[in-house]
Amino acid sequence: MAFLNPLWLLALPLIALPIVIHLLNQRRHRSISWGAMQFLLTAKRMNRGMARLKQILIMAARMAAIAGLIFAVSRPLSSGWVGSITGGQPESIIVLLDRSASMQQQQTTTGESKLKSGLAKIVAALQTMGYQRPLVLIESGQPTPLVLERPADLLDHPRTGPTESSADIPAMLQAALDYVVQNQTGRTDVWLLSDAAINDWSPDSSRWRGLQSSFAQREGLRFQILQYPEPPTQNLTITLDQVRRQVAPDNANAAELVLDLTVQGRSSNTTVPLAFNINGLRSVLNLELRGETTSLVGHRIPIDQELAAGWGSVQLPYDENESDNTAYFAFAPEPVRRTVIVTERPAHTRAIQLAAETAPTPGVEHEVQVLSPEQTGLIDWQSTALLVWQAPLPESDLARVMENFLTSGRSIVFLPPTEPSSSQFAGWRWGDWSEINRQGQAVRYWNSDEDLLARTRNGQPLPVNDLRFYQYAQLQSVDAGATETGAGETGAASTQDSEWPATTLAQLENNATLLQRCKTTGGTLYFLSTWPVGTHSSLDREGITLFVAIQRAIAQGIETVGNAKSLAAGSAPAQVVQELPQVLSAAADPWLGGRSQRAGVYGDASLWVALNRPAAEDRGQNMGRGEIESLLAGLDFQIVEDQVGSGRSLASEVWRLFILAMGLALIAEAALCLPPKAAPAAKAVNEPRRAAA
Repeated sequence: MAFLNPLWLLALPLIALPIVIHLLNQRRHRSISWGAMQFLLTAKRMNRGMARLKQILIMAARMAAIAGLIFAVSRPLSSGWVGSITGGQPESIIVLLDRSASMQQQQTTTGESKLKSGLAKIVAALQTMGYQRPLVLIESGQPTPLVLERPADLLDHPRTGPTESSADIPAMLQAALDYVVQNQTGRTDVWLLSDAAINDWSPDSSRWRGLQSSFAQREGLRFQILQYPEPPTQNLTITLDQVRRQVAPDNANAAELVLDLTVQGRSSNTTVPLAFNINGLRSVLNLELRGETTSLVGHRIPIDQELAAGWGSVQLPYDENESDNTAYFAFAPEPVRRTVIVTERPAHTRAIQLAAETAPTPGVEHEVQVLSPEQTGLIDWQSTALLVWQAPLPESDLARVMENFLTSGRSIVFLPPTEPSSSQFAGWRWGDWSEINRQGQAVRYWNSDEDLLARTRNGQPLPVNDLRFYQYAQLQSVDAGATETGAGETGAASTQDSEWPATTLAQLENNATLLQRCKTTGGTLYFLSTWPVGTHSSLDREGITLFVAIQRAIAQGIETVGNAKSLAAGSAPAQVVQELPQVLSAAADPWLGGRSQRAGVYGDASLWVALNRPAAEDRGQNMGRGEIESLLAGLDFQIVEDQVGSGRSLASEVWRLFILAMGLALIAEAALCLPPKAAPAAKAVNEPRRAAA
């Protein structure tokens, strides 16, 4: 039971007041033996059992009345938020709001989303508490703290609306911690609204250790977590894998768009209409869904030959989540897919060069530039999609240039240098080379669900298990100073302390890291701990895996090159749309400061930018309650799991029930105190006398 005025509970000892009065009242009378009373005492002892029971009931009713009064003025709460508000109102409240695309999952009958439902319940709980002072909002779109005058402002503020971006829960918690430290907020409640999505919580991030330690050192912090973990049941998502403009194969004077897309979701075999919109012209295709994943590859749509650049979208029918029903795209003349390889030994990166310059799609030009570490001044950073670096890790000015290259949305693959080096990048460094026996080792684990080693479009895995590895360099965390071995079959992150979360994508049989990913706010950084040459691995001989991985890395980087860009909503490169006109958007009139968070098409004739939700938002994998509890171990927290439309209140006052109980106790006490009814007088019965015989 939680109480808004818990200090009144200190008066609970007053419940014993009737007993004290009874004992004092007994001491007021002195007993004197009197012979004539002995018969009365004997009669009284015969009825003592019932009289004592009656006295006990009267005493209990009086005590219950006092208890009811004390509990009523303490303003008790009854809800699933048990004990969360015990201790009275906090001095400050911070609301952490997950506005990610998955929070738009809604009830199809009412249209109420997880985000809307959770906000309404938090505001109602704060109002029930009587909290009407300013509070601090930290939301996933822009994690800078925003002070709101009162809780009701959460309901209609532009920064509490839906987005198509992802959330970064550790970053939001860090922002809350910084605010608490800088402002010395005193006793503070941190309220977190989320749907427990794994990609939002990033449980493998090393940032959690630092957060646990820092929060544990702050006194007076309580965490109230309201989450909506219920997954969708009949929701479909659509993703555009590729859009390209080409000359029609059967007519050199005609042009067409070629689209590859994927529809995923729990749906029985059925047909859904796909609505295509190209520069405002619409068409519909009925797509037959088979299983949980259906791919449409090479769908051709004729366009005007004069239309060299433009925009469009593909839309599914309305279902449980509007944010994943539409995929936006932009097209323009295909840019050259340029890869730069910086290497100490060109022969050892020859297989990567061949994989990068081989065009998997006709009509798309690929270009590879091979440079030595001394020739980095020749790199055209603006037009390069992928950088492969086989040399000591960059430092100082070159490292900053490469960080900007990554955050702009490009890709980098680091390979070990010839000799170990003390240089580091993003919290990592290369250690000594380790040699395996002649038979080599296979890959024990690889992430086949996403990124470079994911399954193909038809669901077939890459032949990673056919690879063999004979030598590898140890990948070390700068802080840990030890070899990072990844995290086993779950693909968990290692212990690096960089702001870029690290995830192990592949491990060898001895648990050594083979491929690691560091995800930035824009592009992606990879560490491959061996060379694609026969003395070190079979990557050059079994070339399918290497070819697919390199082409995927190029495809990631090319999205930010050219006059048509496809970016993830909420990423750093997506900020470019703040200065561009809106053409097509998920929101009719998105707030100017939040354009980069909303999916859609922005731009003009010189530049088209398509924003879509991050791919991680479509995975639908949620954290278990126990996993969240382990992340917050050692902190004062409360977790409440809710469902949209449940009607359940986080905090409901029940003092009226205690007033009613007090009234009933007083009525019962009055009834027990009534004197017994007087016995009716006996009537004389005169019997006729019998005559004497």
